[in-house]
Amino acid sequence: MEEWETRRNVAAEEGGQPSGPAKEHSMDAHGFSPRLERWFNSMVYAEERTQFMYSQTRWGKIPKVPQMLRHTQDFEKFYEPRVISFGPYHHGKPHLLQGEMLKPLCGRRFLRDSGQSIQNLYRKIESNIKLVRMCYDEDQTYKYDDEELAWMMLLDGCSLLYFILCVMRRNESQLSDLNVKSHFVAFVQLDCFLLENQLPFGILELLFEGARLGADTMEEMIERFITSNIAKPRGTMASDLDLVKDPSHLLDLLRSGLLGPQPVPEQKGQPEGIWRGTGPREMRKQGDWQSYRNIKELEAAGIYLKPSRTTYMRDISFESYFFFGYLKLPHITIDASTKLKLLNLAAYEMSPNGPGDFGVTSYICFLDSLIKNAEDVMLLQSNYTLFNFLGSDEKVADLFNDIAKDLVPNRDAYALVKAGVQKHYNTRVNVWISKWLHSNFTFLAFIGAVVALGSSICQTYFAAFPPHK
Repeated sequence: MEEWETRRNVAAEEGGQPSGPAKEHSMDAHGFSPRLERWFNSMVYAEERTQFMYSQTRWGKIPKVPQMLRHTQDFEKFYEPRVISFGPYHHGKPHLLQGEMLKPLCGRRFLRDSGQSIQNLYRKIESNIKLVRMCYDEDQTYKYDDEELAWMMLLDGCSLLYFILCVMRRNESQLSDLNVKSHFVAFVQLDCFLLENQLPFGILELLFEGARLGADTMEEMIERFITSNIAKPRGTMASDLDLVKDPSHLLDLLRSGLLGPQPVPEQKGQPEGIWRGTGPREMRKQGDWQSYRNIKELEAAGIYLKPSRTTYMRDISFESYFFFGYLKLPHITIDASTKLKLLNLAAYEMSPNGPGDFGVTSYICFLDSLIKNAEDVMLLQSNYTLFNFLGSDEKVADLFNDIAKDLVPNRDAYALVKAGVQKHYNTRVNVWISKWLHSNFTFLAFIGAVVALGSSICQTYFAAFPPHK
C-alpha cells in the first residue's frame, strides 16, 4: 500500500488525477468488524487506483490488448511482434534476439546522422521518466528501475527513428550493411503498428527535436512513413492526410490518417458528428439499420456503389434519386497487412484509454454488414471501391467477417447513411421498378438495338437513293 501511495502522489505531480489521502474518502464503517471495515475501504482504494490507471498524461496511454481479445485465435500472429520489440511489454523475449542485437547499431547511426550527443538525449529522457512510467501499465514497468527504463526508451527510440529514416530515404543499403534482409524490414514495419509495441510519441519528439537531418525534418519523415502505410489504389488522387497534432504513438497517428478530419456541425445546436454521416439521435432512431443488407440485396433494390472523393473511412454517404440510390464508399486496398492493422486499431479503441468515437471499429462493422460472401466483394471491385491484393474474393469476405466478430460499433456512426439506405429499401415501389428494369433489361436492350439497326439501314438507303424533291 505504501508503494501505491507513492505512485498516486507521482500521478498527481505529473498531470494525473490528483486525489487526497484515502482516509478523507473512507466510508463510515464504525460498528462493524475489522474485516468488513477493510472490505468497505477497499472500494475507496479501488476507485482511486482506477482513476490513476485510466488518467491521461500529456503523452497519452499505451494500453495492452483488452482481455476479451487475448484469447482469440492467432493472438500471437496479429498482436505480438515478430522480429523487434519497442517498449517494455515484449522486451527481452527470446525470439526477438536478432532485433535486440540490431538496436545498438541502429541507435549509434541515428546519433551520427542527427549530430546529437547520447549523453544529452539520455538526460532529457531521464528527466521525464515519471511520465514514461505513467504511459505503460505499472505491472510491466515496476521491474525496471529508472536507469533501465530510460536506457530502453533511448535505445528503442533511436533505432525506430533510424529505421524510419532508412525506409523513407530508400537507403536500404544502410540496412543491408547491418545484414538486414528485405523480409526482416517488412516485418519491422508491421511491428511498428502493434498496440503493445508502441513508444510514447513524446519520447520520439525528445529524440528528434534537435536532430540535423538535411532538407527533411524528422516530423516530415514520420508523416511520410504513416502515409506510405495507408494503401491507396493506383490512379487515385491521394489527398493530404489530416494527422492528429498531438498523437500518443505511431498507431494513433495511423488511425487519424485513416479516418480523416472530423466534420463540423452545419447548424447551431446540432450534435457534433464524429464522422461523416452522423446525425441527430432522433434521426438515428427513425432510420436504424433494422436489417443488415449486403451489397447484392442493395443492388436489387436499386442502390448502387460509387467511390467517394477521398480514401478517408469517415467519407461514407448516400444519395437518393427517384428510383435509384448511390452509396458512396472510400477506396480501400486489401493486402497481407490489412488484418493486422485493423485488429490493432480496433483493440486500441476498445481499451479504457482509447479514442471514444470507435471510428475504425464502426467502419469495419459497416463494411462487414455489406459483405456477406465473395460475390459482394466482386461487386465492390467492379465499382472500384475495393482493390484486392490478398488473393481470392472469398478471403476478403472471410477477413471482414472474422475481424468484426468480436467488435461492437458506435450506434451513432453513419446514422444518416443508414437511415437513407433503409428508407430507400423500405419504399417498395423502388424495389419493384428496379427489379422490373433489371429483369427486362435484356428485352429493352434488344428493342433498342433493333431501332438503332433500322435507323442505320434507312440512313444508308436514302443516302444511296435520295428521294426526288
